[in-house]
Formats: sequence, C-alpha cells, structure tokens
Amino acid sequence: MTKALKIYVAGKVSPNSVFGTHDWRDTFCRVLEEKTGLSLYNLDPTKTPKITEWDENDSTLVFGRDCFMISQADIVVVYLTDDISVGGSQEMLIAKYFQKPLVGFAARNGKFNKDEKEIGGRRYINWKCPFVSSTCDVVVENMDKVAEQVRYFASNKTATSIKQITLIDEKIKEYKDKCYFKDKELHFGETRKC
Repeated sequence: MTKALKIYVAGKVSPNSVFGTHDWRDTFCRVLEEKTGLSLYNLDPTKTPKITEWDENDSTLVFGRDCFMISQADIVVVYLTDDISVGGSQEMLIAKYFQKPLVGFAARNGKFNKDEKEIGGRRYINWKCPFVSSTCDVVVENMDKVAEQVRYFASNKTATSIKQITLIDEKIKEYKDKCYFKDKELHFGETRKC
C-alpha cells in the first residue's frame, strides 16, 4: 500500500470567501488526487480537534497547531485568491521555515499574477507579486499545473530547487548589491524628512 502524501493547503478559511464553503480543501484535494493519481492526506487547518481543551480563542493553540501541520506536510500549496488572508500569507513563510516545497496557485490576471501591471508609472509584462514569486518554489495558474508540480515534488523529495527561509537574507543581499547605493530613499536623513 502506498503511503499518502501529506498536503497542507494554505488559503482562505472563511465560508464567505470565493469558495462559498469552509471545507473547500476537501474538494481541492479530491481534484488533485484525480489529476495526480496520488493518494493525498489533507492536513486541513479548518478541521478543528474534537477535544475539550481546544479553544479557537487561544491563539497559541491555533497558531501552534497550524505550524505543526505545516511541519508535518510533504508539500504546501497556497491558493492565492484575491482575498487571501493574513494567515495564508504567513503560512507561506512558515513553509519556508520548515523547508517545505511551496506551490503557489495564482489565477492568471488575478491580484498576484498579471499579464500586465502598472506600478509607479511603469508598465511591467508578465508580472508576479514579488512576495509570491520570491517565496514560492513555483507559481502556477491552474489545477493541471498544480497537479504537475505536486507530482514533481512527490517524486523529488530532495529537490534542490526548494527555497528556504534564508531567502530573506539572500534577497536583501541581492537588493543591496544591485540597488542600495542608488536608492536615495533609503539613505536615511540624507535626502528627505517626514
């Protein structure tokens, strides 16, 4: 018998989201199972434990449980809807802390993955949100591509392409090496005051 791949799907929790139901992860994982041919175990943060000690008002329990689930996952998929929660974006960095493969699912021309975007009067083609593209190991735009990446990471558990939390220091260094010396906005006190 094949061991199920443990998957944590980060994203919106609210039943008022675009999914219309709090248990959308079950359907998401069933579709992924069909597309990948893999057996998946859904580490679902919305499936609260049926124990007396559990209290949704105890943030340390809720946060600790979600972090533990991510630590146990074989792969993390973040569903980047336009209304993603703070928790969903935090879970992306937690996945990197635990060195987990992170697949970003961002619809084409949604908030995080655009054919074209204007920022500061400049036009950018094939733009991806830098907080998404920098932290996710791969960003895809449909379920077929999510399935393809889940299969890839399932068969390449030691993939060297998995980004780690050190990406924060690496990106700071890249910025400093390329732009800091010219970025007058960050030469504090030299060019402007509040």
